[in-house]
Amino acid sequence: MFSEETMLEEKELAKLLARCRAVPLTQNEYVATDFVVALLETVMDYQNATTTVQRAGRHFEDNRWDEIRTLDDLERVLERFPADRDGNDALAKYLWGYHHWRRAQELRGLVGYFRERNVTDLGALRAWAVASTSDDFVGHIKGLGTAVYHGLVMRLGVETVKPDVHILRFVAGAIGRPVDDLEAVEALEEVAKRLGLSPRTLDWSLWEYQRALVGRR
Repeated sequence: MFSEETMLEEKELAKLLARCRAVPLTQNEYVATDFVVALLETVMDYQNATTTVQRAGRHFEDNRWDEIRTLDDLERVLERFPADRDGNDALAKYLWGYHHWRRAQELRGLVGYFRERNVTDLGALRAWAVASTSDDFVGHIKGLGTAVYHGLVMRLGVETVKPDVHILRFVAGAIGRPVDDLEAVEALEEVAKRLGLSPRTLDWSLWEYQRALVGRR
Protein backbone atom coordinates (compact mmCIF):
# COMPACT_ATOMS: atom_id res chain seq x y z
CA MET A 1 0.00 0.00 0.00
CA PHE A 2 1.40 3.36 -1.03
CA SER A 3 0.30 6.72 0.30
CA GLU A 4 0.31 9.95 -1.64
CA GLU A 5 2.03 11.67 1.24
CA THR A 6 5.12 9.45 1.17
CA MET A 7 5.45 8.07 -2.36
CA LEU A 8 8.16 9.61 -4.54
CA GLU A 9 7.18 11.64 -7.58
CA GLU A 10 7.16 9.72 -10.85
CA LYS A 11 10.29 11.48 -12.12
CA GLU A 12 12.10 10.49 -8.93
CA LEU A 13 10.89 6.92 -9.29
CA ALA A 14 12.20 6.89 -12.85
CA LYS A 15 15.66 7.98 -11.65
CA LEU A 16 15.62 5.36 -8.91
CA LEU A 17 14.46 2.70 -11.34
CA ALA A 18 17.34 3.48 -13.69
CA ARG A 19 19.88 3.28 -10.88
CA CYS A 20 18.46 0.01 -9.58
CA ARG A 21 18.48 -1.51 -13.05
CA ALA A 22 22.25 -0.92 -13.23
CA VAL A 23 22.98 -2.75 -9.96
CA PRO A 24 24.20 -6.37 -10.27
CA LEU A 25 21.66 -8.78 -8.83
CA THR A 26 22.57 -10.97 -5.90
CA GLN A 27 20.27 -13.06 -3.76
CA ASN A 28 20.05 -13.95 -0.11
CA GLU A 29 17.14 -16.27 0.49
CA TYR A 30 17.88 -16.67 4.19
CA VAL A 31 14.76 -17.23 6.27
CA ALA A 32 14.96 -17.84 10.02
CA THR A 33 14.45 -21.44 11.07
CA ASP A 34 14.91 -20.94 14.81
CA PHE A 35 12.85 -18.72 17.09
CA VAL A 36 15.57 -17.81 19.57
CA VAL A 37 18.14 -17.11 16.87
CA ALA A 38 15.66 -14.82 15.09
CA LEU A 39 15.34 -12.70 18.24
CA LEU A 40 19.08 -12.60 18.86
CA GLU A 41 19.84 -11.67 15.25
CA THR A 42 17.26 -8.90 15.34
CA VAL A 43 19.17 -6.97 17.99
CA MET A 44 22.67 -7.89 16.80
CA ASP A 45 22.33 -7.42 13.05
CA TYR A 46 21.52 -3.72 12.65
CA GLN A 47 24.38 -1.21 12.31
CA ASN A 48 26.92 -3.91 13.07
CA ALA A 49 29.79 -5.33 11.05
CA THR A 50 28.99 -8.59 9.28
CA THR A 51 31.97 -10.33 10.86
CA THR A 52 30.81 -9.27 14.33
CA VAL A 53 27.32 -10.63 13.72
CA GLN A 54 28.70 -13.90 12.39
CA ARG A 55 31.09 -14.36 15.31
CA ALA A 56 28.34 -13.56 17.79
CA GLY A 57 26.12 -16.16 16.15
CA ARG A 58 28.85 -18.79 16.29
CA HIS A 59 29.52 -18.02 19.95
CA PHE A 60 25.86 -18.58 20.76
CA GLU A 61 25.64 -21.79 18.75
CA ASP A 62 28.85 -23.19 20.23
CA ASN A 63 28.19 -22.25 23.84
CA ARG A 64 24.49 -21.55 24.53
CA TRP A 65 22.49 -23.46 21.93
CA ASP A 66 21.48 -26.41 24.10
CA GLU A 67 20.68 -24.17 27.05
CA ILE A 68 18.44 -21.68 25.24
CA ARG A 69 15.91 -23.35 22.93
CA THR A 70 12.66 -21.58 23.83
CA LEU A 71 11.35 -18.21 24.94
CA ASP A 72 11.06 -19.61 28.46
CA ASP A 73 14.72 -20.63 28.37
CA LEU A 74 15.75 -17.19 27.16
CA GLU A 75 13.70 -15.46 29.85
CA ARG A 76 15.36 -17.60 32.53
CA VAL A 77 18.79 -16.53 31.30
CA LEU A 78 17.76 -12.86 31.22
CA GLU A 79 16.56 -13.11 34.81
CA ARG A 80 20.01 -14.25 35.97
CA PHE A 81 21.58 -10.93 35.01
CA PRO A 82 20.69 -7.54 36.55
CA ALA A 83 18.82 -5.24 34.16
CA ASP A 84 21.42 -2.47 34.42
CA ARG A 85 24.44 -1.58 32.33
CA ASP A 86 26.83 -3.96 34.08
CA GLY A 87 24.29 -6.76 34.08
CA ASN A 88 23.48 -6.25 30.43
CA ASP A 89 27.17 -6.16 29.58
CA ALA A 90 27.65 -9.51 31.31
CA LEU A 91 24.56 -10.87 29.56
CA ALA A 92 25.87 -9.79 26.16
CA LYS A 93 29.22 -11.41 26.87
CA TYR A 94 27.43 -14.61 27.92
CA LEU A 95 25.21 -14.76 24.83
CA TRP A 96 27.50 -13.43 22.13
CA GLY A 97 31.03 -13.09 23.45
CA TYR A 98 30.87 -9.31 23.00
CA HIS A 99 30.36 -6.41 25.40
CA HIS A 100 27.26 -5.12 23.59
CA TRP A 101 25.32 -4.11 26.68
CA ARG A 102 22.88 -1.91 24.78
CA ARG A 103 21.89 -4.76 22.50
CA ALA A 104 21.32 -6.99 25.51
CA GLN A 105 19.04 -4.28 26.89
CA GLU A 106 17.16 -4.20 23.60
CA LEU A 107 16.86 -7.98 23.68
CA ARG A 108 15.08 -7.71 27.02
CA GLY A 109 12.62 -5.30 25.44
CA LEU A 110 12.11 -7.53 22.41
CA VAL A 111 11.49 -10.60 24.56
CA GLY A 112 8.97 -8.69 26.67
CA TYR A 113 7.24 -7.36 23.57
CA PHE A 114 6.63 -10.82 22.15
CA ARG A 115 5.73 -12.35 25.53
CA GLU A 116 3.00 -9.72 25.94
CA ARG A 117 1.61 -10.69 22.53
CA ASN A 118 1.86 -14.45 23.15
CA VAL A 119 4.34 -14.84 20.30
CA THR A 120 6.30 -17.71 21.80
CA ASP A 121 7.50 -19.88 18.92
CA LEU A 122 8.62 -19.63 15.31
CA GLY A 123 5.18 -20.28 13.85
CA ALA A 124 3.63 -17.50 15.91
CA LEU A 125 6.52 -15.18 15.03
CA ARG A 126 6.01 -15.80 11.32
CA ALA A 127 2.28 -15.17 11.66
CA TRP A 128 2.99 -11.93 13.52
CA ALA A 129 5.44 -10.83 10.82
CA VAL A 130 2.87 -11.32 8.07
CA ALA A 131 0.04 -9.59 9.94
CA SER A 132 1.95 -6.73 11.57
CA THR A 133 2.94 -3.26 10.37
CA SER A 134 5.81 -1.06 11.45
CA ASP A 135 3.35 0.97 13.54
CA ASP A 136 2.71 -2.16 15.62
CA PHE A 137 6.41 -2.34 16.48
CA VAL A 138 8.11 1.04 16.30
CA GLY A 139 8.00 2.96 19.57
CA HIS A 140 7.42 -0.09 21.75
CA ILE A 141 11.06 -1.07 22.31
CA LYS A 142 13.68 1.56 23.05
CA GLY A 143 16.37 1.54 20.38
CA LEU A 144 14.54 -0.63 17.85
CA GLY A 145 13.01 1.35 15.00
CA THR A 146 11.73 1.02 11.47
CA ALA A 147 14.84 -0.54 9.94
CA VAL A 148 14.99 -3.17 12.68
CA TYR A 149 11.32 -4.01 12.16
CA HIS A 150 11.80 -4.49 8.44
CA GLY A 151 14.93 -6.55 9.02
CA LEU A 152 13.01 -8.81 11.39
CA VAL A 153 10.04 -9.43 9.14
CA MET A 154 12.31 -9.99 6.12
CA ARG A 155 14.17 -12.58 8.21
CA LEU A 156 10.81 -14.32 8.54
CA GLY A 157 10.09 -14.31 4.81
CA VAL A 158 8.08 -11.11 4.35
CA GLU A 159 8.74 -9.37 1.03
CA THR A 160 9.89 -5.84 1.82
CA VAL A 161 13.13 -3.85 2.10
CA LYS A 162 15.10 -2.73 5.12
CA PRO A 163 15.76 1.04 5.20
CA ASP A 164 19.21 0.90 6.76
CA VAL A 165 21.95 3.44 6.11
CA HIS A 166 23.12 1.69 2.91
CA ILE A 167 19.65 1.71 1.39
CA LEU A 168 18.90 5.29 2.39
CA ARG A 169 22.16 6.49 0.86
CA PHE A 170 21.46 4.66 -2.37
CA VAL A 171 17.97 6.14 -2.76
CA ALA A 172 19.14 9.63 -1.82
CA GLY A 173 21.99 9.43 -4.32
CA ALA A 174 19.66 8.25 -7.06
CA ILE A 175 17.04 10.98 -6.71
CA GLY A 176 19.22 13.81 -5.41
CA ARG A 177 17.64 14.40 -2.02
CA PRO A 178 17.43 12.73 1.39
CA VAL A 179 14.55 10.34 2.04
CA ASP A 180 13.02 8.99 5.20
CA ASP A 181 12.55 5.32 6.01
CA LEU A 182 8.99 5.08 4.73
CA GLU A 183 9.78 6.85 1.46
CA ALA A 184 12.65 4.45 0.82
CA VAL A 185 10.59 1.36 1.61
CA GLU A 186 7.60 2.33 -0.51
CA ALA A 187 9.73 3.52 -3.43
CA LEU A 188 11.90 0.41 -3.56
CA GLU A 189 8.93 -1.92 -3.24
CA GLU A 190 7.41 -0.15 -6.25
CA VAL A 191 10.70 -0.30 -8.18
CA ALA A 192 11.02 -4.00 -7.43
CA LYS A 193 7.53 -4.55 -8.81
CA ARG A 194 8.37 -2.67 -12.01
CA LEU A 195 11.60 -4.64 -12.43
CA GLY A 196 9.89 -7.96 -11.82
CA LEU A 197 12.01 -8.63 -8.74
CA SER A 198 11.13 -9.59 -5.20
CA PRO A 199 11.72 -6.71 -2.77
CA ARG A 200 14.07 -8.94 -0.78
CA THR A 201 16.23 -9.61 -3.84
CA LEU A 202 16.41 -5.91 -4.65
CA ASP A 203 17.21 -5.05 -1.04
CA TRP A 204 20.04 -7.57 -0.83
CA SER A 205 21.48 -6.49 -4.19
CA LEU A 206 21.51 -2.82 -3.17
CA TRP A 207 22.99 -3.66 0.22
CA GLU A 208 25.82 -5.66 -1.34
CA TYR A 209 26.41 -2.93 -3.94
CA GLN A 210 26.58 -0.14 -1.36
CA ARG A 211 28.78 -2.18 0.98
CA ALA A 212 31.21 -2.85 -1.87
CA LEU A 213 31.40 0.87 -2.61
CA VAL A 214 32.25 1.62 1.01
CA GLY A 215 34.91 -1.11 0.97
CA ARG A 216 36.63 0.44 -2.05
CA ARG A 217 36.97 3.88 -0.45
